[in-house]
Amino acid sequence: MKPPMKPLILLWSPLDDYLGDMLSARDDIRFGRVRSIDDLAAMAPEADGMVMIGHFYTAPVAALIKAQAKRLRWIQLTTAGYDGFTFHGVPHGVVVTNAAHSHSPMVAEHAVTLLSALARRLHLYAAPQARHVWDRDIRHGLTTLEDMTIAVLGYGGIGRETARRLKAFGSRVIAIARTARPDDLADAVVASSDLHATLAQADALVVTAALTEATRGMIDAAALAALKPGALVVNIARGGLIDTGALIAALHSGHIGGAGLDVTDPEPPPPDHPLWDCPNLIITPHIAGVGSGPVWRRIADVVRGNLERFLAGETLAHQVSTAAACTVPPS
Repeated sequence: MKPPMKPLILLWSPLDDYLGDMLSARDDIRFGRVRSIDDLAAMAPEADGMVMIGHFYTAPVAALIKAQAKRLRWIQLTTAGYDGFTFHGVPHGVVVTNAAHSHSPMVAEHAVTLLSALARRLHLYAAPQARHVWDRDIRHGLTTLEDMTIAVLGYGGIGRETARRLKAFGSRVIAIARTARPDDLADAVVASSDLHATLAQADALVVTAALTEATRGMIDAAALAALKPGALVVNIARGGLIDTGALIAALHSGHIGGAGLDVTDPEPPPPDHPLWDCPNLIITPHIAGVGSGPVWRRIADVVRGNLERFLAGETLAHQVSTAAACTVPPS
């Protein structure tokens, strides 16, 4: 009798060689490296599990997996976000797990860096430096995170790590979550039903929420108008949480004193998009989750742990789907 075939685990995360090295070194699985949707189409029929970046899960990928990946039982994300799965669905019997809070400290650091840069108006100093001009007039309008009231929209892992860092600056943090609750890192956690009343108290808003049908466009013209005049806005979550047109108008009017965006809607903005020309705007190209050895180690631990559970037929950790357990299908 032939021995059962080892499960095939795919990796679709092009820059994550540390995961490729770890998976390819195992002798209890077959390993496949996916670099394009064509690669995925070729390997999907035999795949039992897949490790991938969340934003690769587009509508065409979802359709391909539904049609061809009949053995697939597990998708492990290297990211925290899983909105593609929310919007495009996943075949019955496939469990989706994410990287939990692996990225949270680094993404929170990026959020606070953007906010501090806006408060200190660092984006305005590059032009005089390029002209070799010592321009101290930029000091007008400088502010500080100390004593600033900052609303943090979304209070999961990234939101809490953002609050932790803001408190070190001496900020007052009001977190906005689904429901109000006590918390040791925020001065208050209020319900999302109190969004506009909370924004009216805020000198700045940091957006860390997940993108869902309920949160899409949550920061619209009315929400931006509710913020204090000159307030700062930072988004390191998903571009679709903010109404881009409303933000553009608020930046040009000066009601919003500055914005820092690591994510945009659309993403990326076309070269002729009006977002590029907004005053007091810093755009980084969705890199808040990039550049940390500790993050890579945490993600590797999550992937390794869930792979062990998958092979043992145990319940997987950090599930974002409704399935309760996942087992290796028979060969």
